[in-house]
Amino acid sequence: MLKKVALYDFDNTIATGDTIVRLLKHDLKKHPGHFLYFFKVAFYYGLYLLHLGSFEKAKSALLFPLDGMDYGQLKEFYQQEVVPSYYPHMIKQMEKEREEGYVIIVCTASCEAYMQFHDLPINCLLGTKTADKNNHPSSVIVGKNCKGQEKVPRILAYLKSQNIEIDFDHSVAYSDSVSDLPMLSLVKNRKRIALKTGEISDFHE
Repeated sequence: MLKKVALYDFDNTIATGDTIVRLLKHDLKKHPGHFLYFFKVAFYYGLYLLHLGSFEKAKSALLFPLDGMDYGQLKEFYQQEVVPSYYPHMIKQMEKEREEGYVIIVCTASCEAYMQFHDLPINCLLGTKTADKNNHPSSVIVGKNCKGQEKVPRILAYLKSQNIEIDFDHSVAYSDSVSDLPMLSLVKNRKRIALKTGEISDFHE
C-alpha cells in the first residue's frame, strides 16, 4: 500500500539539545558522585578511537544512569526534562501531517528505554535499544546504535511489517544533521532543522 510518510530525527529536530546530555545532567544533580563513571566512559571511548572497541560499548558506558533508574523514574525524567524542550512548531507540523494522513515515524539515536514515554502524535518510534534485566532498564546496548545508515533498515522493516510502501514524491523527512542523509534519501522532500531556532528549510547537502 503506497502511503505518504513523514520521517523525523529527534534530538535538535523535534526537541532542542541532546537527550543523553539531559539524562546525564539529571542523574548528576541527584548523584554528584556519579561523575566518577566518566573515567570508565573515557576509557571505552579511547578504545573506540583506537579501533580497539565498538562505539556501542562506548555509548553503553555513557548510559550509566540507566543502571540506577527504574522505568517510573525514566518516565518522570522524560516528562520533566525532555517534553519542555520540544519545538512547539514541530509538534504542530506533526499534528498537521497526521491529519493529512501521513505515516509518522521518529527514528533516533536516543534510547527507547526513555523515549517510549513520549507523547508525540506519531505511528512509530524507533531508537537505540538497550537490554531489559528483570523488568529494569540497563545501559547495555542491544544491536547497533540507531544512527546514520542504521536508521534505514529499521524504518523499512517497520513499513514492511505494516505493508506500507513509501510514496517517494509526496513524503518528507526532517533532520538537523548530514548524518541523517541515508534516512533523508528515502523521500523526495528533505527538510533541515536549524540548531537552536528549529527553523525549517530545504535540506541542501
